[in-house]
Amino acid sequence: MPDSHDGADDLPAVRGAKERFAEQLLANPDVNGVGVGHRRRSGEKVEEYAVVVHVTRKRPLDEVDPDRRVPGTLRYAAPDGREVVVRVDVQERDKPTVEDDRPAVGVDLGGRCRPVLGGVSVSSSGTFGGWVWDTVTNQVVALSNRHVFGSVAGTPVIQPAGEDGGGPADRIASVLRAGSLDAAIAVPIDPSVVGTSIAGGGPAVFEIADAVLDMPVHKTGRRTGLTHGVVDLIDYDSDHHGSHTDLWIDGGGDDFSDGGDSGALYLEARASDRGDWHRVVGLHWGGAGNDGVGHHIRAVFEDLGLDTLPP
Repeated sequence: MPDSHDGADDLPAVRGAKERFAEQLLANPDVNGVGVGHRRRSGEKVEEYAVVVHVTRKRPLDEVDPDRRVPGTLRYAAPDGREVVVRVDVQERDKPTVEDDRPAVGVDLGGRCRPVLGGVSVSSSGTFGGWVWDTVTNQVVALSNRHVFGSVAGTPVIQPAGEDGGGPADRIASVLRAGSLDAAIAVPIDPSVVGTSIAGGGPAVFEIADAVLDMPVHKTGRRTGLTHGVVDLIDYDSDHHGSHTDLWIDGGGDDFSDGGDSGALYLEARASDRGDWHRVVGLHWGGAGNDGVGHHIRAVFEDLGLDTLPP
């Protein structure tokens, strides 16, 4: 019998378990998402990693049909032959939905903005993320969600959004292409519309970074403005646009995002050591309750062939 290895303090082991068992866990009709994070005890995080399974309603085990029970542990064989044992933590969370269906209320991001800054109202009813560099065509382009900009080349991008009174005269860019993730880029109609900062977030996008568990972040969205959260899960999987490695941001009891914030960028709260900016770590696409969900920014950049702006 092979030796056993408890993966509770081994993040790579937990990520390996999630990768192996996510499809099986998501096949359970009660499960709406799977990720990697800390276990919670009485709602508080403990210093132990786990495969975190989200269910809409958490019930006592004796009230759950045996064939729909989520396993308490996951086991698999490591390359060295040891059996790895990883804990599963079931948490009650809503399934995330895209956030592009409400006009801006209570924040000053729904009006016309020239040059165009990240965080403002754009297209039908979403948020403009920021300006980045397209390595395919070697030019500055606008970045937001595919479900905000659209995916058809040439589609007009207006600012402010149609929900906020924008129209044909407010065109700022034209869609260039969309990726396999929920992301798309657009070419500005004129260099004068390009504003290299995010409202409330400072200069951008000059550097990106990989989000890690417990990293404090903030975002500026058309609906809720500047809000703050913490990376609660990595490798989060709800199969949105085929992504199995998203970020789940814990709003900490406050409303991190709401309808209309789709397309906002997540910025690391700590300032960069390389300049007077914050590093971008994610692209917001949806929310669940007070929490937010987005793609890792590096995955978006790889998907679309993007880079940061020249400093």
